[in-house]
Amino acid sequence: MAHKFAEPYSGKNPVPSITTKLTSLVNPQKAGEAKAQQLQDQSVRHEEKETEKTARRLAKGHVMHVTDPTTGEDLDIRNADEDADVYSKGENVLHHEFPPPVGVIGLHWKEHRDKMLSMTNSSIAYIATAFIGAFLFSTLFSSVTARVLCLLPPALLSYSLFFRVNKASEADFEQRMWHAERMRGLAAGSDVDRDGQVTDEERTRESAEWANALVRGLWPILNTDLFSSLIDMLEDIMQSSVPKFIHSVRVADMGLGSNAGRITSIRSLPDASTHDTGNPGDSQDTLAAMGIDGETVSPDDLDALDGDHVNLEVSFAYQGLPSGKSAESKARNIHLLVEFFLGMKGVFGFRVPVWVEVTGVVGTARARLQLIPDPPFVKTTLISLMGLPRITISATPLSKTLPNVMNLPFISGFISSALDTAAAEYVAPKSLTLDLQALISGDDIKKDTEAIGILVVHIHRATGIKKMDTTGSSADPYVTLTYSRLEKPLYSTRIIKNDCNPVYEETAVLLVDVNTVKLREKLSFQLWDSDRMSVDDMMGFVEIDIVDLLRERGKPTRRISPLTSPDSQDRPGSLEYTVGYYGKLPPNKGLTTDGSDPSLPDDLRESPEFKDARAVALNDLEAAVLVTPPDPEWASGLVSVQVHEIRDLTVKTIGKEHKGGHREGEKGQDDGEETAEEGEGLPSSYCTISLNDELVYETRVKPITSSPMFNAGTERFVRDWRKAHVTVTVKDSRLRENDAVLGTVFLKLSEVFVNASEVTRCYSLEKGLGTGRIRISLLFRPVEAKLPPNLLGFDTGTLEIRDVSVRSDLTDLAKCEIRMKTTTTDAVEKVARKAAERRGDQVVWTNDGATKLAVRQRYATALLVSFRDKSGFKSSGRKALAVLWLRDLVDRAEGPVEAALWRVKDGDYSRLKLNYVPPDGDLAYWDSDKEKVERVGTVTLELAFWPGISEKHQEILGGAGAKKRAAWDEYDRQRAAGFRDSIGKLDTQVPQDHQANESHETEAEDGEQQGPGTTDATMTDGPVNAQDGDQENAGPDEEQHGTNTTVSADDAEIESEADPEPHKDDDKPESSDADSVKKKTGVIGKVKEWREHEKELHRDHRGIMQAKPARTAVWLKDNIEEGAHAVKERFKMKARGPDIETEV
Repeated sequence: MAHKFAEPYSGKNPVPSITTKLTSLVNPQKAGEAKAQQLQDQSVRHEEKETEKTARRLAKGHVMHVTDPTTGEDLDIRNADEDADVYSKGENVLHHEFPPPVGVIGLHWKEHRDKMLSMTNSSIAYIATAFIGAFLFSTLFSSVTARVLCLLPPALLSYSLFFRVNKASEADFEQRMWHAERMRGLAAGSDVDRDGQVTDEERTRESAEWANALVRGLWPILNTDLFSSLIDMLEDIMQSSVPKFIHSVRVADMGLGSNAGRITSIRSLPDASTHDTGNPGDSQDTLAAMGIDGETVSPDDLDALDGDHVNLEVSFAYQGLPSGKSAESKARNIHLLVEFFLGMKGVFGFRVPVWVEVTGVVGTARARLQLIPDPPFVKTTLISLMGLPRITISATPLSKTLPNVMNLPFISGFISSALDTAAAEYVAPKSLTLDLQALISGDDIKKDTEAIGILVVHIHRATGIKKMDTTGSSADPYVTLTYSRLEKPLYSTRIIKNDCNPVYEETAVLLVDVNTVKLREKLSFQLWDSDRMSVDDMMGFVEIDIVDLLRERGKPTRRISPLTSPDSQDRPGSLEYTVGYYGKLPPNKGLTTDGSDPSLPDDLRESPEFKDARAVALNDLEAAVLVTPPDPEWASGLVSVQVHEIRDLTVKTIGKEHKGGHREGEKGQDDGEETAEEGEGLPSSYCTISLNDELVYETRVKPITSSPMFNAGTERFVRDWRKAHVTVTVKDSRLRENDAVLGTVFLKLSEVFVNASEVTRCYSLEKGLGTGRIRISLLFRPVEAKLPPNLLGFDTGTLEIRDVSVRSDLTDLAKCEIRMKTTTTDAVEKVARKAAERRGDQVVWTNDGATKLAVRQRYATALLVSFRDKSGFKSSGRKALAVLWLRDLVDRAEGPVEAALWRVKDGDYSRLKLNYVPPDGDLAYWDSDKEKVERVGTVTLELAFWPGISEKHQEILGGAGAKKRAAWDEYDRQRAAGFRDSIGKLDTQVPQDHQANESHETEAEDGEQQGPGTTDATMTDGPVNAQDGDQENAGPDEEQHGTNTTVSADDAEIESEADPEPHKDDDKPESSDADSVKKKTGVIGKVKEWREHEKELHRDHRGIMQAKPARTAVWLKDNIEEGAHAVKERFKMKARGPDIETEV
């Protein structure tokens, strides 16, 4: 598993926890051998084995056989012992002997001799021939002078040949000497086993005093902010592992001191197998060996797998200088200031600061540096520790009331275990990936999502499942989606009680990342039977290889698969579903802009002081994301929300507390000229992230600081970015009172992504008790999935129903009253305000005012319209029932909608309430009980679905007590700030000349042309209301309903064994004009006015709520309600749905 530097924590990257018992922390030597004892659910029992394995990996001296992620070599690594040698083991390769002149290392000395002999012999022959020829030629002359001149040419030839032999001999000798030097450096060791090769263990560990000199110079001046992510991880590990009496931990400060660490040795390493063969198909063959289609892997991943690189092994050591009692002596070594907050969480606590001094570190790491042709010539660096390093520390409490004793057993052992746990995250085969190119540029902004695509899954129905109840009469089934190795439920359908042939018709979207593919995960459909008093039983499962789905990119498949039994018992039944994989699309080049902030006036955008600090683009894709807004043609995609930090976070002080004396001439309020990062009265903040009014993420608490660093976030699928919004709420974790809202940031994606698909800005906290600026990054990447219009809406909203009319042969319906409710809530609304009247062949119930129903989990919810006889004082049984599933509605579309009206023969309407029925009343997908229901007419409803939370949701918000109060408080503040006016509106700001056409990149993927859009061919048959919501064109063109995520049932593969007022007028405030203009009169009006005013005061902790006892009383009341709610929920049947994603 490869970790990325400064990678934010999320559900996929959770905070590691210390795998030790509390009692074992007294002795640090036994800390690594202890095992975590955790009570876990049976579905995650494998995590216990992983915890035990991790505990063994932390043991001192433990030997592990792993694969080195840098070289690919299988080797044994060993954790550092307690008595690890801290002295230098480095050597100088120049002191080694040259390699032998024979063998496989290089050129032979015999070849040098043969070459020299050949040149000498040939030169002697040439010289002898020249002199003999010159002598014979001189006999032709009688003059002595002429004969002497005949000898000059052979003499010059002799000199030239001797000079040539001499230079050739020297050149050949030097060449062979340099080659021997080169081979000595490459081998850098002795062939101990005399196999003709120098292995990694035989290679010389060379000393690097030049590097130590550089480290000594840089050590005192290094900015400790470079280590903020590592300190953040250490803090999170301790925070997630503290015992109950320590409710919070904070690393308040870190210093490197003046005592520098040392590099004891360094050496280069070859790959275990050569990656760079020059054949471009080798990387594809490597992926094929993993069972992965190379065409589905991005070029960046191929570069990480293959390319030019250098492997190094570095041994390092740190030995602290002896320190005395003075602060100056303690500050010379690496030190941490750790603050423990002891007490009972939420009730009381006090702070204990502890000075932690690092006295020794010994370890070895290997690094793989990817080389690139452009500066800084190094991009991706993969670092892996060769065993757990030895880290020794000493801890001294700085409290005046505690003894100043060095090496406190518990504190020292706990921090040592935290350090070991942090280091274990990077021990081979795990690794840390550093993007040095981005790190040197100082960029911490994501330009791409971790997810590479999505899986769109339509769960249609299950048939013939086993009866699981104790009486053997039926079952209470529901379906969960998960990855086979993960086992954590990623999606859950609704529970359909007492049914062995449930019809769900629900749609889920799951994110797919690279690790999911590399781990060869399978998509698992798990069918469960819900039990009220015991653990749910699995009735069967179906698994699909995700790699197979990737190979069929953009092509959904509909299947009917038999269930596989999870045990030896026979479990009959089958599951019908549609699934397809859809990858990310590149930005549309036709929408390229300058990437500037659209909120600035045109005349100020070019001013240097108003330009944003632009993110650094490292490739063409990142550069395009920074200057190209999302294409409105592709509404669905992946949104990444990352909270970086908050600056100058404080709690508002409305006025000053005045004790005696006169205030004349004093300031009315503090002006905030003095700002402290730490101190009393500062908030312990954390953030929550909501997407379309659904809570999706919660960060950890950062205690008592005005500059909390979170660097946390999440990635989610958004159905329609043009309508979506993200809300980041900052809260203060408090003792003996409910957590206070410090501020809210509301971000409408269509207003953020105007000139770019990635935006990083600072936003002011609004409508809360605090002040400050929060830095947030938003990123959107579209996917090639086109959902039907009815599946592009919100999961939370308000259903507004006006007139109801019925066409039926039943004559007694006019005497009935109408009751309406949704299947996910208990609230019932009556429509019997006036007597029904006949208009032709219809019976019409006219509504004085709209009936409004709050909706959660909209895509698994049905509207039940019940007709009951109202004769007498008490209504009798149900005469007929109409069912309309809200998944068939389009958001904000007002108009008539028809639904079938049913009557059952035995009076039991439970199957109609829970199983999906299309609006046209076709029961072809029902495998049982069709003969028990009879269609008796058609109901027409004048309705609209308004997205977002409204006032009607106050009673159905999740949880009770403090949870419900907190959720409602967030909505109330957003409404007061005017944020709710544009919820769910279709509003995209794109260039006027843009025709929403596909670019060449989006039109063709993998060489395939996108096929024409098809209508929704599932049993829903598309939306049932008009397509005129959000000012969309309501033309009859079928392409508007185009979708590429559904498959007709005929093509199935059978496998063998919001607040309502703005809806009328978006420009009006939520309160009516009469309420905003006319002043309330009378006693009742004044009481209402006083209560509204008190509510506003209490929201800002004013009035009676400015007193701590009043807030504590509310906190006690909410805790009692939460306890009662937990007991009540314990006996309800609930599906195994996913939890809120957190960092810990």
